[in-house]
Amino acid sequence: MPGANCAVFGCGSCRRTKGIGIWKLPVAKDEAHRKWRDEWLGEIKKTREMDQNFREQLKSDKIYTCEKHFAPEDIETYHSAKMTKKKPKFGALPMMNMPRKSHETSKPSPRPERSVVKCNEASLPHSCYKGFSELCQRVKSLKSLGDWSLKIFDDRILLKKMVDQYVLPHLEIVIDESLGFTVKVFGSYLPEDHPILWPMAALDTTVIKIT
Repeated sequence: MPGANCAVFGCGSCRRTKGIGIWKLPVAKDEAHRKWRDEWLGEIKKTREMDQNFREQLKSDKIYTCEKHFAPEDIETYHSAKMTKKKPKFGALPMMNMPRKSHETSKPSPRPERSVVKCNEASLPHSCYKGFSELCQRVKSLKSLGDWSLKIFDDRILLKKMVDQYVLPHLEIVIDESLGFTVKVFGSYLPEDHPILWPMAALDTTVIKIT
């Protein structure tokens, strides 16, 4: 019928759209065509709900699919003096420009489990400590650590800043014996390019900045 819409979710094509072929599901006149029809319908049903409107279209055999969802090589074109006619090749399925469900969309690359930033002596010549033991001594005397939990181990320093209503620490800083460090915010690692990290090569500057 004129104005019938493409059944692919989100597609705006209809029979009134000029230059776009649009076709009904194949008639199940034999077993091969029945299989083609079922597979064609299956591709459409993958990305849309079987709501009442779709059920009614299916019941009345008014499920249409436009050519934008078929590969160009799967479309046959016939030319005559009066018109150009297109139709899908036998067995062709609508698999082009189909909507994707949220779990199928590409996901960002996982963050590395541990992101360590090293003290850069060239950029901060007056801020870096000469060694781990010197840093441990300096940390013990920092007054700005009053509301931080501080633990000093043989190979690392652990700093935690808690917020009463949260189970996880608001901020957690681990500095190892090589003076590399990691930072977590509510249990999640910060990326290396986060602006909070770069002042942290000098711990006394860091604690003042992030408190």
